[in-house]
Amino acid sequence: MVARTTTLAVGGVAAALVALAGCGSDSGGGSSGGSPTLTITSPSDGADVGQSFDVSWDTSVKLGETNTGRDHVHVFVDGKSDDYTVVGGNDFKLTGLSPGKHEVDVTLQHADHSPAGAEDKVEVNVAAGGASAPGSPTTSQAPDPGYGY
Repeated sequence: MVARTTTLAVGGVAAALVALAGCGSDSGGGSSGGSPTLTITSPSDGADVGQSFDVSWDTSVKLGETNTGRDHVHVFVDGKSDDYTVVGGNDFKLTGLSPGKHEVDVTLQHADHSPAGAEDKVEVNVAAGGASAPGSPTTSQAPDPGYGY
């Protein structure tokens, strides 16, 4: 009888896991499981841009500000991953980059800023004499104070 109780408990746990697996998650955005994805959709790799330009991306998870518990992205330039801007949406305006080639990197992060495992980067060529002077980033969401370009 003990073996039967153990078998029922294991069977109940297995049934619960199967039920949970079929429920989906509010944090997903169409992902069928596995690792999350992040893809920069604009600008394209190698694009010529002005000193002010929008960066856009798609992810397989819903994004939000850190206080929502959702994942967000860190945007940084030229490998300076310690000088990033937190963005809870799917786009960001970069301003004030010097003329020349720059690498724009976007990484997916959990609400606690730990890496979620997805990243994309593009190289852009910033033209001299763009319409924008160096300044604070312009986004639909305010970045964390002290970060940005």
